Amino acid sequence: MSEAPIRQQVIRRERATLVSGIEVALVVAFLMVYIWYIDPLPQSYQGPAFVLFFVFTLVSHLRHGDRPADLGIRVDTFGPALREAVLVVTPSLVLAAALGLYLGGGVGLDLRRTALAFLWGYPWALFQEYGLQCVIGRRMGEVIANPIGHDLTCAALFGALHLPNPFLSIVTFGAGYCFCALFRRCPNLFALALAHTLASTVLYHFLPAHITHFMRVGPGYFQAGALL
Repeated sequence: MSEAPIRQQVIRRERATLVSGIEVALVVAFLMVYIWYIDPLPQSYQGPAFVLFFVFTLVSHLRHGDRPADLGIRVDTFGPALREAVLVVTPSLVLAAALGLYLGGGVGLDLRRTALAFLWGYPWALFQEYGLQCVIGRRMGEVIANPIGHDLTCAALFGALHLPNPFLSIVTFGAGYCFCALFRRCPNLFALALAHTLASTVLYHFLPAHITHFMRVGPGYFQAGALL
């Protein structure tokens, strides 16, 4: 093969890598804008923002040829993925619950309220895992080939989206790394979202509010601080 076709292939790969990197930057920038500027606005602004986000991600999936199975939208891996995720998060959650009880606990435990919080929290966890695994993770995989480097970068971006809450930023960095590694081993979006919801529910209800700041991020972190 002559040098010209090889050079063209290299240029195409570099261009594709650059485009994927730009897509990640745009998504993260949009989510930052949403957290800091759109979310505090009336709810009428939030709907169009979500529509814009999903239109952009749908175009990205179509452009890159992502299949539902690639995005973890499947049932065949649900059982194994859920078992792995529960095994990974359970030790940390048991320690967090024990620490929370020792420190006096967080939001009062009520079985009905906790169950409702879990059910309402699942769609939000599903959205976050979709953004982390199916959007940021998929595109970042075309930028960083090394699995560990890929997972660390995605986890760092995920943690940054939870600023200025120091507790959540640290926790989501660790959880993001684990979830990225789990998704690569056994991709299932619905199982990861269940583990994500379980973790959020335990941390919110067991740890004191002065540590979690009611799990708020962006401007809401400062509003929560005023309530402590």
